[in-house]
Amino acid sequence: MLPALFRMSWRNRWALAALLVFLGVRTPVLSAAPVAVTQWHSGLVELNQGWLEHDGDNPEWARAEFDDSTWNTVDLEDLGPALQGWHWYRRRVNFGPDKHDLRLLIAGGVGTYEVFINGIRVPGPTLRSSVFVGRPVEAVFPVHSSDGVFEIALRTRIPPSYSAWHLPQFTSVTMGLPTAIEYEMQALESQRLYGLGPSVFINLLLCIAGICALALYSFQPTEREYICLGLYLLLVGISNGLSMLQSSGLVPLSANFLIADPLIYAWVIAQIEFTYSFAGRRVGRIWRIYEASLLIGPILAVLVWSGRFPSDTYALIEAAVTAPVGLLLSILLFIWYRKGNREAGWLILPSLAPAVTTALFDLGTASITLGWQPFNFLVEAIRIGPMGLQLVDTGSLVFLLSIAAVMFFRFCRVVREQARTAAELAAAREMQQHLVPAMLPSLPNYEIEAAYLPAREVGGDFFQVLPRPDGSILVVIGDVSGKGLGAAMTGAFAIGALHALAAEISDPPQLLSLWNRELLRGKDNEFITCLCVRLSPDGQMTISNAGHLPFYRNSEELTSEGGPPLGLFPDLVYSESRFEFNCGDSLILLSDGVVEARDANDELFGFERTQALAGNSAHEIASAAQQFGQEDDITVLKLRHTPIEPCAV
Repeated sequence: MLPALFRMSWRNRWALAALLVFLGVRTPVLSAAPVAVTQWHSGLVELNQGWLEHDGDNPEWARAEFDDSTWNTVDLEDLGPALQGWHWYRRRVNFGPDKHDLRLLIAGGVGTYEVFINGIRVPGPTLRSSVFVGRPVEAVFPVHSSDGVFEIALRTRIPPSYSAWHLPQFTSVTMGLPTAIEYEMQALESQRLYGLGPSVFINLLLCIAGICALALYSFQPTEREYICLGLYLLLVGISNGLSMLQSSGLVPLSANFLIADPLIYAWVIAQIEFTYSFAGRRVGRIWRIYEASLLIGPILAVLVWSGRFPSDTYALIEAAVTAPVGLLLSILLFIWYRKGNREAGWLILPSLAPAVTTALFDLGTASITLGWQPFNFLVEAIRIGPMGLQLVDTGSLVFLLSIAAVMFFRFCRVVREQARTAAELAAAREMQQHLVPAMLPSLPNYEIEAAYLPAREVGGDFFQVLPRPDGSILVVIGDVSGKGLGAAMTGAFAIGALHALAAEISDPPQLLSLWNRELLRGKDNEFITCLCVRLSPDGQMTISNAGHLPFYRNSEELTSEGGPPLGLFPDLVYSESRFEFNCGDSLILLSDGVVEARDANDELFGFERTQALAGNSAHEIASAAQQFGQEDDITVLKLRHTPIEPCAV
């Protein structure tokens, strides 16, 4: 070029100079060595071409006077995916003495390179641990040379986590005037972050919705689907959010490998648990095996990050493992819907969106490096006016909007049911006051002690102590089948009938027969087991049993002739058994909640333990059964014969 310029006439030289001034372009002054330099464009010079490259690492390669004539010539923009290991790149440019203070703009992998200008390391860019290495981002460095000659050396080190995703180490290298470089950096940065706003907003919305779902669980702890949904939304929001931030270069690659990717398998499990909880079903063994197999996914992600497993294969595995979940769950929801679970139908379409869109995005990621061109569009943002929306964010948004409507109606229904249950519970509590006396009567010939420990807020056990005008007493203990308001209503009706009958009848067998007839007239579905005892002042004890447990006299188990529980069969005739109840004797009556208490090893409290404690107080017996492992209502009634006249010696 210079010999041709010297051969021009002076008139042509002045014309060329005038043209260059008019266009605002100045030709950089080249060094003595032949070096290709891109022309100035609006104060910028692109330096992507004409670099010299050498593999390995040697501090001597940073020196300005180092002879790099044997190195390979490469173009940074055509290097393709970065190769793991150490590499050096050098280039010498001469802009002339009037361009000694410039700016160097490099768009390169964060933590993968260092810059040397004329043998001096430029502050700023450093080689980082693989944990902190990130995608290429823009960085500007002020550079100075007194004569306008810049010997640029780039020392690079590519960790396995960077090369695993086939990322370019450099996308552009530009030098120029400060203002022009600033504008260029802003343009590149805007292009890199374009479309990130919608993704951040959607994933932040997912996290907020997850927190709200967990808060709902605190108000309705019996609804397990809230905690499953809350965890699912949080995990999806964090996983997709970190993935988008990593792809925009705002967080290191490790955030995707070590956090975002493993969370994908976690939210798939949360989606399964939520779906089954929402439908009121228990997760089967096959799904449990599948959930356990998902634990392999995070291990593979770590292996990819360390360079021990190919990323393309991993992306396909992730897609193959997660995609069927949405489809299979939707099929199950449809089956449950056809079987009568109307709410299951609400989740059919929302369940498809997250897993399927994530799998499609993984397919698009793998297609880039595998050469499957028709699938590359799956990783491209969907343009909505000036904004871009990622495919995975679209699926998350569809699910969030759908599930918000579903859970709103679900929450309203649960609130109505809880209000109805609370009303029933209040009514049952009021009725239960008639099942268990608030205060035990004071009897001249007997000491009475009772312990009542319901397994739930409303129990089905009852007992009554009814003094008779002749000085005898009727003691009735029983257990109503069922729980809640229905059992309480049956018990209240039964106690009312008992009081009416006991006012006229004191004979236990006759009393049970007539009581059974009254219960059948009430047409309730529940039945009652009970034990009716008549204690005379002279110590005679008459007992009639309707399907209830044995009783104890002085730690001795006594059996009596019995019959079926009340309320099952009409026209029953009950028999009686007679025993002596002498001065100082104790009688223990109890419900099946004592002997059927069960510990963590599924062992019953049993009759032997009960008989061993028969000499203790009622409260001690009940507490022992409760601590062993209460599963049903526990009622213990203890009477001791203490006649007014001293006992005969």
